[in-house]
Amino acid sequence: MTESVELMNKYGEPLRYDRNFTGPRQRDRSCTDVPCLLLFVLFLGGWAFIAQYAIKNGDLNKLLVPTDSFNRKCGMDSGVLNKENLFFFDLNRCIDPIVPITGCDTPQVCVETCPRETFVWDTMKDKLSFAELHSRLICLSEEHKAQIRTKSDIQDAINQNQCARWYIKSAPFLKRCLFEFSQGVCDYIPSFLLNGGRSSRELHLLPGNATTELQLQADVMYQSLTEAQALVVPQSNGKQTPVDEGPIIQCKRRLNEAVIKEKMMHTDTRLAKLVGNMVAHFYNGTNDAQLLGEKIVEDLVNSWSIVLVACFCTLVASLIYIALMRWLSAPILWFSIFGVLIGLLVGIYFSVKQYIHWEKTPTVPVHGLNLHSQVKNVLQSQNTWLYLSIFVGVCFVVILLLVIVLRKRIRIAIALTKEGSKAVSSVISTVFFPIFSWILFIAAIAFAIGVGLYLGSIGDPSFRMVRQLTKSGEVTTEDCVCEGPAINYTVGGSCKPEVFQQYCSVRLTSFFQNRNPCLNTTCSFDSINNPIEIKWAIFYNVFGFLWLSFFISAFSYMVLASTFARWYWTFKKRDVPFFTLTRAFFQTAVYHLGTVAFGSLILAIVRLIRLVLEYIHEKLKKYDNAVTRAILCCMRCFFWLLETFLKFLNRNAYIMCAIHGKNFCSSAADSFNLIMRNFLRVVTLDQVTDFLFFLSKLLLTAGAGASTYYFLDNNPTIIRLNYIAVPTTVVVIAAFLITSVFFGVYSTAVDTLFLCFLEDCERNDGSPEKPFFMSKQLMKILGKKNNLPPRQRRGK
Repeated sequence: MTESVELMNKYGEPLRYDRNFTGPRQRDRSCTDVPCLLLFVLFLGGWAFIAQYAIKNGDLNKLLVPTDSFNRKCGMDSGVLNKENLFFFDLNRCIDPIVPITGCDTPQVCVETCPRETFVWDTMKDKLSFAELHSRLICLSEEHKAQIRTKSDIQDAINQNQCARWYIKSAPFLKRCLFEFSQGVCDYIPSFLLNGGRSSRELHLLPGNATTELQLQADVMYQSLTEAQALVVPQSNGKQTPVDEGPIIQCKRRLNEAVIKEKMMHTDTRLAKLVGNMVAHFYNGTNDAQLLGEKIVEDLVNSWSIVLVACFCTLVASLIYIALMRWLSAPILWFSIFGVLIGLLVGIYFSVKQYIHWEKTPTVPVHGLNLHSQVKNVLQSQNTWLYLSIFVGVCFVVILLLVIVLRKRIRIAIALTKEGSKAVSSVISTVFFPIFSWILFIAAIAFAIGVGLYLGSIGDPSFRMVRQLTKSGEVTTEDCVCEGPAINYTVGGSCKPEVFQQYCSVRLTSFFQNRNPCLNTTCSFDSINNPIEIKWAIFYNVFGFLWLSFFISAFSYMVLASTFARWYWTFKKRDVPFFTLTRAFFQTAVYHLGTVAFGSLILAIVRLIRLVLEYIHEKLKKYDNAVTRAILCCMRCFFWLLETFLKFLNRNAYIMCAIHGKNFCSSAADSFNLIMRNFLRVVTLDQVTDFLFFLSKLLLTAGAGASTYYFLDNNPTIIRLNYIAVPTTVVVIAAFLITSVFFGVYSTAVDTLFLCFLEDCERNDGSPEKPFFMSKQLMKILGKKNNLPPRQRRGK
């Protein structure tokens, strides 16, 4: 009694009955936190002005300037000031989906203009003179080109990849030279490329016989198609085979930009190399790792349909699971709890069995420095299984004791999940409402990134004098000397490309030697110096993204909370309106956007402080001071805890605002006092509910993974795989994400109904004037009931 009196004195008296209270249905609502809404609208207006200014004055070309193989910015760095376009020796190597990850494996040089005619060395070497061939060459540098004196020098330069073997008439796109095929080129491709037969016209079009521009382009296409076929090596299982179609069709597919689709056929080979390189860090032996990578990629490619079907089945299973909890919530949730307990028992049995096995089996550690050897040593150690069995055993005992002690609380939690299941099943559209939030999130991210890029491009570029690196990664030692206006230029210092190119050269060894420009030392682009007002605009953009993202999340949460609160405070559930979600959406949009803006502003400020602390932490890493590290660690931990608490407070404030229509501060205070007056219930019920949801997600995810593995293992004729674990792992990850989305909505329902339940307990007493709105099961668990006349009773 003393404790309850103390709670009332501290957190206010319990809510009293109000005959006019009808929950979210009350019609006397007014707009809440209007000043904060106006501030948010003004902020968005300022953000829009900054976006307009950034787009008008920014230039993405500064950020998209191409870089050649020598790390020089075309048209900006010294040596390439008048060469704004980037030329690729073999553009086919760059048309690949994984180029953004692995890079384009072909020499790239800056040129003044993209080539306006086609060049094929193998075709033209016997047709044109040396002077004509030399004029058409595109080499790594003008110095390489100047050293070529004969046709044999051209052949050597091409073989050493110093000059391009062929190129096609090109046009600049984002300052990159891309192929510009002429119409009709497909008619000159020899059909014997695939069919094997040769006509007299086709023999005339063999490499070396082409004369016109169209025939030269066809010659290039012929060589390109031949190389593409060589990439498609038949596998042992017959997965990859050359495409059985005419060469003219192949050519037209390329000209219709279908080359990307064709390259996708070969992407698995390159992905295999990429995965193999990643696996090599964890696997014993590079060759074995490459083979393993190829098998993993092959399994992913072959099993994509199975993965999609499994994800769809998981989605359906999640809906069915939530629907079943409306009637079978107790058996399903108890099954989840006992399923975990049985799983822990199995884990204890397996760990003890392995401990006994390795205790009786003497082994010698595998001597190797790679991760695979270390993991093998750990798994063969008896101490590993001993510690694991102890840990699993302790987890089993703790969970079992919690279940025994909190069994009554768990029963209430089960009743709340049943109510949540009823609410979600009654308004099934709430399950798909998060899609709306995702669309808004994607739009906000795209807008913020776009504005940030344009802002980042405003300012004057800065340049530094740097030395080039050799292929082995060593710094070159060229003796580059500057004179005149550039006499103070030093390596690492600032410079101007125009001045550097004019006044810097390699030191002369004799008086009669010609002045040679610096080749391995350049004045290279470093960064863009943004004006101070632009830096503040970038800061504004970052804060705007934080505020808008929290606003979208809060708006979605309040709409769902209003929907489920309306369902709870409807005495006869069959009277719940059909367009409950739609009404909740418009109610939140019309009356409570200010409250949403207020709560999201608080979280945005705290998150911004955390980002500033992370920035300071990165900047102070070079000052390895224990005191600053400790201070920053404490501050980061404090603001993380503060943000976590504010998220919890905001969620409950949104629920109370959806119910009563009060402003943010009043709703936050009411929800906090209500929770503190029922602190024990909150701690047990809320956490137990979250725990049960986690178990349910774990059960569905494990079921999806086990079903996929069983299906693949027992149907080897349907699909042949090297490792069944590969598609199973993908299914498990996807299933967990899918179940997290569904149970996120379900968790919102339970949180809302829980606060409604606490308020129902304080506001009503079960009399005809003040009946409980909770379900009969909850009233039975709490020992309460409604004393209503038969005419006013509701059916369940």
